[in-house]
Amino acid sequence: MPVAKKDLAKAGAAAGARTFDRPDFPGDTSRDLPKMDNAVKSARRVFDVLEFFEEHQRAASAIEVAAALKFPQSSTSALMRTMTAFGYLHYDTSRRTYIPTPRISMLGHWLSPALFTKGRLVNLMEELSARTGETIMLAVRNGLSAQYVHIIQAKLPMRLYVKAGTLRPLARSASGYALLSAYPDKEVRRLVRLINANETRPDRQVDIKALLLELKKVRARGHAFSLGLVTPGAGAVAMNLPPIAESNEPLVLCVAGLNDALVTQETEFADLMRKAIEFHLAD
Repeated sequence: MPVAKKDLAKAGAAAGARTFDRPDFPGDTSRDLPKMDNAVKSARRVFDVLEFFEEHQRAASAIEVAAALKFPQSSTSALMRTMTAFGYLHYDTSRRTYIPTPRISMLGHWLSPALFTKGRLVNLMEELSARTGETIMLAVRNGLSAQYVHIIQAKLPMRLYVKAGTLRPLARSASGYALLSAYPDKEVRRLVRLINANETRPDRQVDIKALLLELKKVRARGHAFSLGLVTPGAGAVAMNLPPIAESNEPLVLCVAGLNDALVTQETEFADLMRKAIEFHLAD
């Protein structure tokens, strides 16, 4: 039976006025907030976690975040693992800490480009997109994977489509090769041991000698190159970006496309990437 508006008004008056002031701390949701179902509560906690990092501006463990926000530790860990899987947090396996990825900044860069390295990375990627017509991707390391945190899709009729947040094997992809090439061999060996320990398929075990040989080639030519390692018929040219003050982690730039284009244009794409990086990211 429909309820008259005046009856709703009376009910509201009887319950007393409710205000929705901002809590003293992002995680303090107990005061002046309406009752939330589990889905809404989880959504709210995502923003609380992001606001925690905005306030502290450093990496933190799930235990620390849970304690600061007064959340259950188990659900906080699960939430942060989910945020990591979707590319919004980076997990440091050695320190067991999390920190937001550049994807957080990229979500709003169109509102204010200055929020993301003064628009430099965006301009760099847009220039490469215009010059190559291929898919342009920005990757970071995420645990034992490389993850694409920002993508400009290709404009060609026959093109490779990749979704932001996509993970690639750290030891079996161009973006992963580029990331690993920045590490000393000792650290690469440690990461490979972790990768192999987590790989149940014998045919997917990483050959450390072959990988170190590939990384030696990457360092010598200044870029990584792969064909069909992850996606049949497609590959990528990947290059480490120089350290930028605005980014808290190493970044890798990728030009990805179908094999036919990459086989004949690897050197051309790599040269375009170097020139664009020098132009846009020079201090």
